[in-house]
Amino acid sequence: MNDKTISGTVEKALTLLSYLAEGGADGVTLGELAEHAALAKPTTHRLLTTLVRQAFAERVPNSRRYRIGPAITAIARRNGAADFQSQRWRICLDKIASMTKAAALMLIRSGDEALCVEASFGEFMVPTLTAGVGGRIPLGLGPGSLIILASLEDTEVADILARNAPRLLLSKTRTLDTLMERVKRARKRGFSYDGGEVLPEVSGLAIALQNHGVIMPMTLTLASLSSRLPPSEVDVTVELLRGISESMLDS
Repeated sequence: MNDKTISGTVEKALTLLSYLAEGGADGVTLGELAEHAALAKPTTHRLLTTLVRQAFAERVPNSRRYRIGPAITAIARRNGAADFQSQRWRICLDKIASMTKAAALMLIRSGDEALCVEASFGEFMVPTLTAGVGGRIPLGLGPGSLIILASLEDTEVADILARNAPRLLLSKTRTLDTLMERVKRARKRGFSYDGGEVLPEVSGLAIALQNHGVIMPMTLTLASLSSRLPPSEVDVTVELLRGISESMLDS
């Protein structure tokens, strides 16, 4: 088995784990996993059998459904460094949510999707595209995903947008070309703003996070009622987010 084959197999297995996590305690069926992951059922069954054998997945008792297994929890509990970093980001997001009266989220790249790894909704339950921790959106949908795309080369961005096209709510004015232009603009400005195009009456604002001047494939994102985050407030809010996030990254 060559390196490319191994890499492809690992990616497929990780994709299955992601969809298993979305199924929660009730789990998902083999057919649902195959459909979501765009894999043939025999391939899905083979990978799932391996995941079950290694305790990364398990059968829901008295059913034909599968869910995340205990090995995932065991690994998470042992990774103290990751938990410490997660706690620091939660404190950061709580501060932002309190100061802006908006939902604050941390998104990272996961294949062709953006994955929400931390979130704080404060006192205002504002609708968000990811619906909170563990939620996923296709790269190209929403300002957070555009910022993540801005960390990539244009050729890779074009390939991802093409693959995600059926999920990007395209229209006469919202095309792959216009999305590419938004990615380039986000790369240049270091932030991306949506005044309610994707979620009516909900504005989104995302900033790029940098490591020694290099944009990372992750972003800090706000979701706010459009009345609280009009275009006139974008620059001030961007500076607020940058100040808080830079203090966290430097500490």
